[in-house]
Amino acid sequence: MTSNFSEIMPFAPEADAPAKAQGEKQAALKPVVLAIERLENVVDTETQLLLDGANPDLAEINARKSRGLYDFTRAMNKAATLADAPALRTLQPLLDRLKQKLERNCEALQLHLRAVGELSDIIRTALETQEADGTYSMQHARSGHAL
Repeated sequence: MTSNFSEIMPFAPEADAPAKAQGEKQAALKPVVLAIERLENVVDTETQLLLDGANPDLAEINARKSRGLYDFTRAMNKAATLADAPALRTLQPLLDRLKQKLERNCEALQLHLRAVGELSDIIRTALETQEADGTYSMQHARSGHAL
């Protein structure tokens, strides 16, 4: 998801703002845009893996998400001190897009968790059934009569 920063963050030149000031605003927002793009990449990867039925390394993905949120927070805090409110508002479309991706990711995670819950119910039921008929009871296994 690499893109040209000026394509993502076009600034409408203000009549009374010199070009240098516009460039500084763009420079202040660039780390925020890059952090958002990195977060989108992680979220998109996880969502796709979940929807494809793969077994993603959730610990690694969560570490990448945490790092991305940390980078985003730092970049946003710095941008808030360097850019004015109208410049910060130009981030809104990117934040809205990230929000949509996070909502899709949340749905994929919920689907995954429901599947895991259903699978654990099936396994639990099978174990309870086997214990009820005595085939695999621990008492038989201890006495050496299993199978």
